[in-house]
Amino acid sequence: MGGLTMTFRKWETRYFPAGELVEADEPIAGFDELEDRLLADHPRMRRILVRGRPGWPLHRYYLHWSDGTDLESLDRRVASGTATEADFAGAVIGEPLDITHPPCGADLRVVALDVVLPLFPDSTDRARVHSYRTECPVCGNPLTGNVLEFITPSLP
Repeated sequence: MGGLTMTFRKWETRYFPAGELVEADEPIAGFDELEDRLLADHPRMRRILVRGRPGWPLHRYYLHWSDGTDLESLDRRVASGTATEADFAGAVIGEPLDITHPPCGADLRVVALDVVLPLFPDSTDRARVHSYRTECPVCGNPLTGNVLEFITPSLP
């Protein structure tokens, strides 16, 4: 299995630095290899694999920063084993979703805030201060919801 092992609270995760493709010895629920390749070098996100409960399948989530954290330096600290909880203080958890923007009908593939997996004890506080995408990339009108990043807009 690829990635680097990190533990957040009670969850053991596999952290994938920029450029490293997600690999696992077992299926990953909802995994899309092309999407992974597209987002492997994203400047504000890193990918993680985590199992919600014993016996459940692996899931791929995204750690997202909107505070300007230097993720290349973070990748080096994770690789050397010197990363601490403080390195992840600005991160929230996201997952890929398909949404439709009602005003224009655009179908959008996004990474949206995930509130189910509590990797961080202060997840609610982090979500309140995090920055989100607020405009539809197709029509420019306001976007509701907690969209962290756009993966691909699909025009109607």
